[in-house]
Amino acid sequence: MITDVRFPRRLIGLKFARRAGTPGFTLIELLVVIAIIAILAAMLLPALTRAKLASTTAVCVNNQKQLALAWVMYADDNNDRLVNFLTDPNGKNEPPWRYSTPNPMPSAAGLTGQAVQILYFREGYKQGALAKYAPNADIVHCPADKRYKLPVGSGFSFGSLSPVGSLNGEAPSLYKRAQITHPSERMLWVEENDPRGGNLGSWIINQGAPPTFAGASIIDSPAVFHGNASTFSWADGHSSKRKWLDNAVIKYSASMDPGKYGSAPTFAQAPRDTLFLAMSYPSSINP
Repeated sequence: MITDVRFPRRLIGLKFARRAGTPGFTLIELLVVIAIIAILAAMLLPALTRAKLASTTAVCVNNQKQLALAWVMYADDNNDRLVNFLTDPNGKNEPPWRYSTPNPMPSAAGLTGQAVQILYFREGYKQGALAKYAPNADIVHCPADKRYKLPVGSGFSFGSLSPVGSLNGEAPSLYKRAQITHPSERMLWVEENDPRGGNLGSWIINQGAPPTFAGASIIDSPAVFHGNASTFSWADGHSSKRKWLDNAVIKYSASMDPGKYGSAPTFAQAPRDTLFLAMSYPSSINP
């Protein structure tokens, strides 16, 4: 038997009134929740930053490897001759690995500022000697290098890598791959932070005298696009990351002062990193 039970209207109204009057979060409870969220965010953000750093580093190491393999294949196809490491034809009229100014120039209709310079960079690379072997120009750009967001003429650069000048480049002393007798220990491309606008020419160092490399000193700037680390490619075709050890090099590499080249670290100021760079720099006295 089902009994129809009806509550008096007065009781129903009292029930609804109590529900409507039930208090929500107090101010203290809200502050506690906000504090917990802030603590969780503080714990997660460093982990996310490290994950992003690891991701961009992996991209750069892979890009460096593609460039190194392109360099190897170019030598294979050109009687062991090293590609021109300038950004214009050299004295032997060899085409550069990329052109600083493409010819013919691509149309930049509708583009301005940074977009124009990125277009020119990509086209200059495509016209260069290595595009046949590694056609994607963006492998020369590090995703952690934020200079491409700066105004043109005020630190802007899309290219993040510079080839070493001793390998048929700005300060040539080696012209054939067979002259490099320790290829796994001799670098090809270095990440460079040049605040003057674009990494033009090639990367050089005052190497000193092996085997101790006494008197070595840094000239062109390395970079710290990956925390306090940088990526390199090597003459045997591999690539790697290295963490800088000396504060003087870290500070110099991070500086966006266009006049910093007059105060590059000496061997005494940065013995570990200067020794690494001097030992890794290929030359006729350090092949």
